[in-house]
Amino acid sequence: MLVHLRPPLTSALLVVFSTVPAWAQTEDTFTLNASYARQSDSNLFRLPSNANVNALIGKSSAAEEIAISSVGFNINKAYSLQRLELAANLVDNQYQNFSYLNFIAHNYNAAWRWSLTPHVTGNLTSERKETLNSFADFQGYTQSNQRTNTSTRFDAAYELYKTWSLLAGATQSSQTNQRAVLGNDDFKSTASDLGLRFAYASGSALSYSFKTTDGTYLNRTLPLTGLSDDGFRQIDHGVNLLWVISGKSQANLSATQVRRTHPHFAQLDFSGLTTAVNLNWNLSGKSALTAGWARELSSYQTSNTSYTQTDRFSVGPIWQISPKTSLRLRHEVAQLDFFGSPTGVLATQRSDTTRDTSLSFDWQPHKHLALSAALQNVSRASSLPGFDFDSRIATVSAQFTY
Repeated sequence: MLVHLRPPLTSALLVVFSTVPAWAQTEDTFTLNASYARQSDSNLFRLPSNANVNALIGKSSAAEEIAISSVGFNINKAYSLQRLELAANLVDNQYQNFSYLNFIAHNYNAAWRWSLTPHVTGNLTSERKETLNSFADFQGYTQSNQRTNTSTRFDAAYELYKTWSLLAGATQSSQTNQRAVLGNDDFKSTASDLGLRFAYASGSALSYSFKTTDGTYLNRTLPLTGLSDDGFRQIDHGVNLLWVISGKSQANLSATQVRRTHPHFAQLDFSGLTTAVNLNWNLSGKSALTAGWARELSSYQTSNTSYTQTDRFSVGPIWQISPKTSLRLRHEVAQLDFFGSPTGVLATQRSDTTRDTSLSFDWQPHKHLALSAALQNVSRASSLPGFDFDSRIATVSAQFTY
């Protein structure tokens, strides 16, 4: 089983654990796992280089050593046409210099891959994920602020013919923060979607989906001001193309027209096109390249902003050195622009550019043991003062599965 850790401010660990080599997978019905990671972060609080560090955090340095321990289990069992999956773990995050940030995350993923007939299939899934909010977004430097995301989804697919399928689904989601995060308030939402998919003999597929989402912001009560509302509704029209270019490459292209409205304050509304292009290319038997570009729109409600637009480009070569070792490099550049004017007063809009480069090495010396190491550099340049930062992260980890 893979241990999916999302500890605080540690996107390097995403590289470490989400890229554990395929040979670490197991078909055992029940497996136990344990892992330990040690991370060094040169700028835990994502402070600008000219910050008065001692005044902000009470120490002369924002550097930190973090120990992340995890224990968990995985169940994967097939019954005729059905398959049950459950992965659960406890993740203990211990901070050497800022112990008030210590916390234990309780995470799980559960799924029932159901099938009535070979032509009527679907999924019932549930997920809970607990993390610490990144200090790139939360600036309460002397406080811990945990975020909990939950999601439950039911979906179904009915194969009309060999090439056409009807799709339908419903999702309930929630996000809660221990303390308020600027622009990202707590909410719960219910969504439903309908779609149609056409599958080509080559393996390519074209699909269309219509999705409606009704959300409620938590901890808000009427009367409100024009800076915030108590709910929202979003309608998405999306087209997705999975294109099998050849036996060695494929691309995934998507475009979605998004429109979000609010029941009381139209100045918070926004709409636009979100798009994504992702390419996977197997250069040889031992090397591959992934690349992607995406434009995303997200709600971000402050006195000067109602939404953000992110343009993100990434590229990552992968080298399978041997059957048990691999080397990965990833570079990502994201341009984040803040739009909207809830008060109607024009102000200087913020624009950020974030660069994230990571190098990771994975080695499995034994079928039950996987070792990883990663180096990462993250920097942000902002049009507004006080939001720039630079951070260097080093991580080593070991994962045991039995």
